[in-house]
Amino acid sequence: MFEPILSGIGFGLIICVMIGPVFFALLQTSLHEGFRAGVHLATGVLLSDAFWIAVTYFFAAQLDLTGTYRVYTGWIGGLLLMIFGLSMLFSKMKVKDVDDNKRTVHAKFVLKGFLLNTFNPAIPLFWLGIISVMKLKDNYSTIHEAFFFGSVLTTVFATDIFKAFIAHRLKQILKPLVLLWINRSVGIILMLIGLRMIIKVYS
Repeated sequence: MFEPILSGIGFGLIICVMIGPVFFALLQTSLHEGFRAGVHLATGVLLSDAFWIAVTYFFAAQLDLTGTYRVYTGWIGGLLLMIFGLSMLFSKMKVKDVDDNKRTVHAKFVLKGFLLNTFNPAIPLFWLGIISVMKLKDNYSTIHEAFFFGSVLTTVFATDIFKAFIAHRLKQILKPLVLLWINRSVGIILMLIGLRMIIKVYS
């Protein structure tokens, strides 16, 4: 039972250092509106991730990814993760988004976080890639899968709250070179996971 939890924590940590619209929105909201607003935004993102996990899991279940389409699962899931890795490897950082002096409109931050994450077209594709990785683990039962996803979501939510808490300190170290190497490192990790998926379906 520990393996699904550890795998979930591992993927959660990868997700939490991925730098995108939600990352900057969380920092900006925490900087300008305070810690509680950042927590509300993170809650919206959590609900959105849970929504996309449910949708992509249902979609994956209909395709029998572990049986007839096992090889396709390895290739598609692996390629999706490798594409995400490549995009992160060559993406440009925009630190100025965090330094915006305009105050964020005080609205329903839970809804803002949910919508921001839900309407990012990369999110469902990313979760489909993660689910493909999990489905190729033959020893995973439904309980194992529940622990896996629970660990992923808990890790992401906890780290988002941590980021909101130390937003002012993070602002001092968010230099372009630091962000660039964080993105490159995560990109390489995702590419290696994707490559391992493709190799695994033939071994």
